[in-house]
Amino acid sequence: MENLVRYLQSNQKVALLAFVSASAMTLLLFRMLIHNWDFIFLAWNLFLAWVPLIFIKMVWEKESKKQLPFGILMVYLVIWLLFFPNAPYIITDLKHLKGAAENIIWYDALMIFTFSVAGFLTGLYSIRIVHRIITRRWNERLAWLTVLISMVMSGFGIFLGRYGRWNSWDIVTQPGALARGIFKSMQDPMAIKHTLTFSFVLMLLYFAFHIFAELKQNEGTHRFS
Repeated sequence: MENLVRYLQSNQKVALLAFVSASAMTLLLFRMLIHNWDFIFLAWNLFLAWVPLIFIKMVWEKESKKQLPFGILMVYLVIWLLFFPNAPYIITDLKHLKGAAENIIWYDALMIFTFSVAGFLTGLYSIRIVHRIITRRWNERLAWLTVLISMVMSGFGIFLGRYGRWNSWDIVTQPGALARGIFKSMQDPMAIKHTLTFSFVLMLLYFAFHIFAELKQNEGTHRFS
């Protein structure tokens, strides 16, 4: 516990995300106590949203100490990309509001929204770390290209998760079936529209997130401008 507290104190961005996630979990716990357990799956989805951030944060810490071999870094980035769609995926859980009771739908909407914010922020922060890794290792242009490709693949991954019911680990447990599912989805007009729309929104949000973070870092030198 002491190590965790010490880590959060030295990683304020992670601590802030942990606070938002804890707030979402508190709302869920309260709902479970006063109503039912229908939305317990949100806890699992939020956990999956944290996986790519925790993983890429460890990669970044290794890369910062000593430059990783090219092959190993590529493997790490592919693993990160496989789990990254789990972060923005939570926004699709808003579909469950259609089954919510009328007297509690306002609470459920706020609760799912809080989970969505937590998932989105962890995802945006994780891809910002990828952006920093690529920029430091190569250049800014390649970093933005990597971000764009990641967003498009994430939009497609969200479609596979929501409509195809595929999971990130299916690439290991049932790769053949997943490959057939991907091929079939690539011929689905709905999948193309979904991918383009989600990737556009994700890219827009990341661009705003990135610019805000950059301005925040530099505001000390322009405090009175």
